[in-house]
Amino acid sequence: MLGLCAAAAAGIVLIPGLPLVFVVLVVNVVAVLAMPPALVFLYLLVNDKQIMEGVKSPAWMNALAAAVVVLLTAAGVLYGISVVAPNAFAWMGRL
Repeated sequence: MLGLCAAAAAGIVLIPGLPLVFVVLVVNVVAVLAMPPALVFLYLLVNDKQIMEGVKSPAWMNALAAAVVVLLTAAGVLYGISVVAPNAFAWMGRL
């Protein structure tokens, strides 16, 4: 399976005239959009008493983890918007 993924990536890179910078940006946007579900899953996994065998995170650590998930998700959404619509935040440069 890994070999097929590597072959597909090599094939995409060899396409003539393909804007590789745009391909890299799109791949990064997809990775950023896939990150929040994984973070939420890990957050739920760490707080499962059966899996963690009774070890429990303190409330402040859960709040910090939730804040990190929210901030990373917001940053990812803003990054995705800036790649898809590069001029969406042009008004911020005039401030």
